[in-house]
Amino acid sequence: MTAYVVTYISQTADELSDASVETLCGQLRAMQAAVQRVDRLGPRACDVYVEGNLEKRALQEGAVSAVGADAVLQLASVRGAARRLVVFDMDSTLIEQEVIELVARHAGVEPAVKEITDRAMNGELDFKASLRERVALLAGLDTGGLYDSVRSELVLTQGADQLCQLLRESQVSTAVLSGGFVPFAGHIQRVLQLDYMRANTLETTPEGILTGRTLGPVVDGTAKANAVRELCSELGIDPQSSVMVGDGANDLPAMATAGFGVAWHAKPAVREAAPSQLNGPTLFDVKYVLGYRDT
Repeated sequence: MTAYVVTYISQTADELSDASVETLCGQLRAMQAAVQRVDRLGPRACDVYVEGNLEKRALQEGAVSAVGADAVLQLASVRGAARRLVVFDMDSTLIEQEVIELVARHAGVEPAVKEITDRAMNGELDFKASLRERVALLAGLDTGGLYDSVRSELVLTQGADQLCQLLRESQVSTAVLSGGFVPFAGHIQRVLQLDYMRANTLETTPEGILTGRTLGPVVDGTAKANAVRELCSELGIDPQSSVMVGDGANDLPAMATAGFGVAWHAKPAVREAAPSQLNGPTLFDVKYVLGYRDT
């Protein structure tokens, strides 16, 4: 049988009670798994060390229906390994919004851009093609004051600053890989003190008018996966020591390249394909997936 660690995390601010933990252990036993021990990580989370043949979808569905918790399944050997790099998507992950929709609001085309974004993030549209289509709708917009205005509207996801501070203090490298744009991803990098940033560049005329095109290679799913490899090489670490956190279909290739992946409040198709999912109130919950406990 295979040795696993199942990390259970409450999807609300409520505690994961001892009775709830026992219910979850009962589910594991019903799956013919042998529960070895339970390790409390905090009032809302615990690790259950178990041996058996387990499947993440059944665990997640059982945990949600029984006690309102997420279930993150990792091999015990992998869960015990040190993570050296954590990579984040920006839009709807480190921040609550989609930046291109905020820019589109200034251009008066937000509904059209939002519809394309939603379909692209669910994997229904090719990301590169969808980005070209959305950016084209921004043509003619004057960037004078635009970037500062949009930056002032950005709202960090609850717990993002705490998580990045914990990783920094633990000497874990961090990066933001965004299918959004440099003026905003760079801002988030500075605010959260992240080590690396990659994003798309909007082309402007000499007068500062958006042309409706981007410059250089597009940061799509393939580019994000390649960036994970490149960052790991630069840091001299195995990709298995890295973790990718994101919400869109364009984050899945990077999750597959990294040692583990976390879908944060993701679209259904992404939750299904990702190695794990979190749907709770704070991004700080990622710390439990990485093996940290409350202090």
